[in-house]
Amino acid sequence: MSKIVQICTAVPPHRIDQASASKTVTQLFRNSGLDIDRLLPIFLNTEIENRYISAPIEWYEHNHDFATKNALFLETAIALSEKAVAQVCDQANIAPDEIDHVFMISTTGIATPSIDAHLLNRLSFKSGIRRTPIWGLGCAGGVAGLSRAHDWLKAYPSKLAFVISLELCSLTFISNDRTRSNFVATALFGDGCAAALLAGDQHPHRNGRAIRIEDTAAVTWPDSLDVMGWDINDAGLKVIFSQSIPKIVQASARPVMQDFLNAHSLCMSDIDYFLSHPGGAKVIAAYINALDLNERQVADMRCILRDFGNMSSVTVLFVLEHFMRSGQYHSGARILSAALGPGFSSEMLLARSC
Repeated sequence: MSKIVQICTAVPPHRIDQASASKTVTQLFRNSGLDIDRLLPIFLNTEIENRYISAPIEWYEHNHDFATKNALFLETAIALSEKAVAQVCDQANIAPDEIDHVFMISTTGIATPSIDAHLLNRLSFKSGIRRTPIWGLGCAGGVAGLSRAHDWLKAYPSKLAFVISLELCSLTFISNDRTRSNFVATALFGDGCAAALLAGDQHPHRNGRAIRIEDTAAVTWPDSLDVMGWDINDAGLKVIFSQSIPKIVQASARPVMQDFLNAHSLCMSDIDYFLSHPGGAKVIAAYINALDLNERQVADMRCILRDFGNMSSVTVLFVLEHFMRSGQYHSGARILSAALGPGFSSEMLLARSC
């Protein structure tokens, strides 16, 4: 097994509330042919109040080519990742050169060398550090990154690993893409970074509150490639975002998760906290209905969605950090984390606070 011993987060400096976002988007989509008056309630119905973005709001009112957006992605990604990792090292009282493996998760920009290689030069990671950049898992990437780190630490239980998740969703915005999917994305997505420190069972690290990962699982549904993802063109990463996602959650979540729990002789009533990627208010509602959850079980998800929006793969790490620092935390609580991503797929993680 392995345990999450510390999570720290970082966001860009530009905060935007939903009212300001709604006003800007109304102006941008005014001549799009969409029924703006019918779509505008989406901003209120998301239950999001604030988000953080990588440039001033005026920057998004103009067209930018992919090269310009990706250059800003790289600059911001390195800065936020460095900040989050440095905070973890400080709070966990470790040095960067004690880390044995870094798993770098991102899907909203392209970097080769990957972002973790840039961090080696800034944070004094040891030259022999193992590096595993993971691209393309979208919102599922946060849970997947924790799962892959857990797998590695089972094989090397005396080691330490970082999972760094970094998504700058706002930089994928294409100002002249006047589709409904792009409109919905402007109401949901924000930017953020999270770094999680994981320790193998034989590592002597002690750091108070922690989450022990017990098992992980994944499923990819066939013939579902068009549910979410990117259509990559000259302007950048054009969002593919199906309206059917809440319905898929409602229909498919319970059997998949119950199969996962059955392997441990558990059922949903044994789960104390559902600390998952919130997606949006409709996705949370679908999970509640499908899994018979109560509001206490999803409270951390709602808090993060309200204050930061949907940050793709990063969001679940914000949710886990919120729980670890909250008054709800208590030793022995059973935790189920899940996230949906392109494929169309689900990543799942079973854990217990300790």
